[in-house]
Amino acid sequence: MRNQRVYQFFGSAPGPKEAPVTWTLLAVNTIIWVGLELTGGSQNPANLLSWGAKYGPAVSSGEYWRMVTPVFLHVGFFHLLANSVGLIAFGGAVERIFGSPTYALVYLLSGVLGNAASLWAGPGLGAGASGAIFGIAGTFAVYLLLNRRELGQLGSQALTSVGFIIAINLVLGFTLASVDNAAHLGGLIGGAMLGAVFAPRQRTVISSEQAFRTGPTVRTVEVRPRGLTWLVLAIGAVALTMLLAYAATLSY
Repeated sequence: MRNQRVYQFFGSAPGPKEAPVTWTLLAVNTIIWVGLELTGGSQNPANLLSWGAKYGPAVSSGEYWRMVTPVFLHVGFFHLLANSVGLIAFGGAVERIFGSPTYALVYLLSGVLGNAASLWAGPGLGAGASGAIFGIAGTFAVYLLLNRRELGQLGSQALTSVGFIIAINLVLGFTLASVDNAAHLGGLIGGAMLGAVFAPRQRTVISSEQAFRTGPTVRTVEVRPRGLTWLVLAIGAVALTMLLAYAATLSY
């Protein structure tokens, strides 16, 4: 049963019904990319800037919405394609494990933290969902790590695979000058932290059905943050993210 759960979330491609936020993000990113292409090109710096790309001086002058909008912008078709593949690979799994509201929160906050890290690294123009995708990959890795005993061997294999994918992409990012690895690291760290807070915990419960005089039964239950706890944690996460994002702009 433990391995079956991991396979359910990681071993099959999610459809729109199972992962509505993921597919909505895919659609939005694609539509915006088409809009960029039709209005001057998705690789045109001036056009990207007009659509809301990250740019240090603009953010420091008060355009704080540029901490969010770059998450939905992509520079060229290959950039869009690569992030779409990453979103499908990790997004569906994380959405079904954490639930759509928590997943959407993790995605957006990881993207903003990625942009904040990028601003710390430099004021240059930036766009892309890579920080958010690294964030949900980090969230998934933390979930697998925290529940490694309950998820069994397949869970450990999934954790190794996720870690390998993250490492390879970080290495590639450090070798390619055009890749904003600061955004990747910021999103990854942010997603991992959010995963530690919001990840459901798998617990083994041993109980005895006295009414039917049967022996003890072993079952796995899922423990999630309660509604009020979730709300307080979510507000705290948003406030901290925006504070870090604001602090990143003070040097410009």
